[in-house]
Amino acid sequence: MGSYRQILIISLLWMLGVCAYAQTSVSFSINSGTDDAILKARAEKNISVLLTGINRAQAAGASLDLSGADISESATLSITMLWDNIHFFCTDEYVVERLLSTSDGGYQVRGIPIQLIPDEDEPMDDTYQEATIVLDRNGTIDGFYFSLKSNLYRDVMKSGKDVEDLRMRQTILDYVEHFRTAYNQKDLTFLEQVFSDDALIITGKVVKVAPSDMNAFATEKITYNVNNKKQYIERLKRIFSVTKYIKVDFSEIKVTRHPTNSKFYGVLVRQGYKSSIYADEGYVFLLWDFTDELHPQIHVRTWQPYWMNEEKTRTIPEKEIMTINNFNL
Repeated sequence: MGSYRQILIISLLWMLGVCAYAQTSVSFSINSGTDDAILKARAEKNISVLLTGINRAQAAGASLDLSGADISESATLSITMLWDNIHFFCTDEYVVERLLSTSDGGYQVRGIPIQLIPDEDEPMDDTYQEATIVLDRNGTIDGFYFSLKSNLYRDVMKSGKDVEDLRMRQTILDYVEHFRTAYNQKDLTFLEQVFSDDALIITGKVVKVAPSDMNAFATEKITYNVNNKKQYIERLKRIFSVTKYIKVDFSEIKVTRHPTNSKFYGVLVRQGYKSSIYADEGYVFLLWDFTDELHPQIHVRTWQPYWMNEEKTRTIPEKEIMTINNFNL
């Protein structure tokens, strides 16, 4: 009887181990976007191995092991930097998505469902994210970043006015998503590269105006502070060094092409920022210069508060929100 019980216990433990192992495995399939069977097979294998590796590391509380996937050094570094900031996993055992062509001859897969694992002391409200995986023309993984929600991405692309504008919008959204992920990764190298040397960093804050003879009630107004690139990067270094994690999310986005210079685009996003020591919500405007499409630059970054009062009953007036029309190119 004792030996039978031992065998039963061993069998149950083995079955539990197999189930836990199976639940961490992710099978990825491409449903459209290419007729190249070799490319399809390589992409499916590499993405399946990548997502499974992430899930197993999270389940075991271990370091990432991505050795089974064909993945570039830059993509490995990008994923590792994200992992060092916050852990996550793919929520679905089976993922089926379209393979999208990119302007540089490569591919990307969007809409990978990701769940963030919040810090025990500083829980997050919204832990669901979507990820984009970038592939080169051979199906090797060449990038990984948190992306815009699928509906936001589609809305921006639907607003394209012509083929050139559509191509530029896809490129812009890729960079905007990379830009957003850079804060989650604490990637100062990318941020230093993407801001132009003469970039203006404008930050607004709400201040209360005391009652006066003209106005019997206290009111609020926004005042602005301007920094250059060096000052902003130095400030980010200090912030990155003292925060345990940073989560940046974009819940709204509007992309506008400049009326006379087609290489300049304004991007306005509603940004949620949450870290281990600070949180805020506001509008971020980015003035992008795509004159050199391989090395685009940000000339202006502005941040304005979303709420005008501490009670969060009044938002910033629409006329106050900065757009591309506020800057003389």
